[in-house]
Amino acid sequence: MTLTQACQNFLHWHSKNLPNEEKADNDSLSNQSPWRLPYSSESHKDMNTFIYSFTWSSSLPPPETTHYIMPSLLHLEVCIVSILILGEYIASGSIAFLIWRTFSQGHLLELKLAAITCLEYSDFFALFGRGYHPHFQYLLENKLRRCLSLSAYEFWKLNAASFSSTSFYDYGYSGRALRLGRFLFKLAGVREDVQRLCRCDSLESQVNIWQSNLRSVWLNPLVVALLRNAAFCWNALGVPLNQRKMLLDEGGVYQYVCDTLDPVLSTYLLKTQNYFYLLTLLGHYTPECCPSYLTRQGFEKLKAENCERLKAFRLHTDSILNTLRGLSPASLTRALVMDHMDWYDPGSSEANDEVVELSRVLTLGGLVFWRSASRQPWYNEVFARNGFCVEPISVRQPGMIVALDRVNMYASFWKAQKVT
Repeated sequence: MTLTQACQNFLHWHSKNLPNEEKADNDSLSNQSPWRLPYSSESHKDMNTFIYSFTWSSSLPPPETTHYIMPSLLHLEVCIVSILILGEYIASGSIAFLIWRTFSQGHLLELKLAAITCLEYSDFFALFGRGYHPHFQYLLENKLRRCLSLSAYEFWKLNAASFSSTSFYDYGYSGRALRLGRFLFKLAGVREDVQRLCRCDSLESQVNIWQSNLRSVWLNPLVVALLRNAAFCWNALGVPLNQRKMLLDEGGVYQYVCDTLDPVLSTYLLKTQNYFYLLTLLGHYTPECCPSYLTRQGFEKLKAENCERLKAFRLHTDSILNTLRGLSPASLTRALVMDHMDWYDPGSSEANDEVVELSRVLTLGGLVFWRSASRQPWYNEVFARNGFCVEPISVRQPGMIVALDRVNMYASFWKAQKVT
């Protein structure tokens, strides 16, 4: 079976199983993107902008699990459900069901997929590598529009300044944190030190600049106080109350930040190995250090064969639970749910309801992966009592000197296999 046939089969099944009102919406849409499944904007939560302008979850897990997370583009046996952030985890996946409840976040991934389809590499990297393109409005009207849903087109028409004024990565909730960081660097007089840190050619010099000039800036009382503030954690970092509580229950903010940043700076060279922190410090990627989809090779791979690989993407604007309920039993072999279960209230039934549905749609032996701000997430037990065998892949302990991955912000990484 080819990738195109697999996608056609899925769409045929999906159209037969749509609720009547959703079928009506589907029939009436004249400007639907090739990837976005129909949704009603009135029935879904939205915000004025997207939360995340960049991915903050490293796609470089421990080597022994890489083949689970990043299956070959050429194989169809893997189906994935994932939180829709930017699709960087599954740009090399198979049939990928991408889910986010706010439709503005979906507009961002639509734009990326449309840009791969319609633009040359130089324009694509200008948009999402440098985060700036002086002719974005022209590209939107004359090239990108034909691949965008009407809602996404209207959103980007209203937000064209995101790419044509300052860096795109200054926008969204996450952009607030980047702007605050630059303000702190300016206030502390260390902007040149930040630039030198990003140009280091050795870990030794990188650690020296970090320890001597920048560590005290990041770990000063003002920053620690902000990280203790619930409103700041959500509005700048996208960390909700329940996840923040999990973090605080296992230790203080100061120790958490130390355990996050110190190992990263001593393990990965920012200039060439860690595009996550390079972006936060510079406000843009570089050709030498960027996600794989932004490299010329990655771009051409996604664009090859008339963008055949992009046909695997299906964008759901809904909750994971509702999306899972729309899938047939034993239709998935892998599910990557990121850290979103940290967001649930342990006293509610949300986690249990979702795990029940994951068990239903996964094949026997199927795998679920997640990260958590906690070293021992409370919902591990929810998986265990619903027929899963839960194993830690990696757990961050206080004082560890080697980073778990290039972000190193999550305290643990887990795998659950369906056994009954």
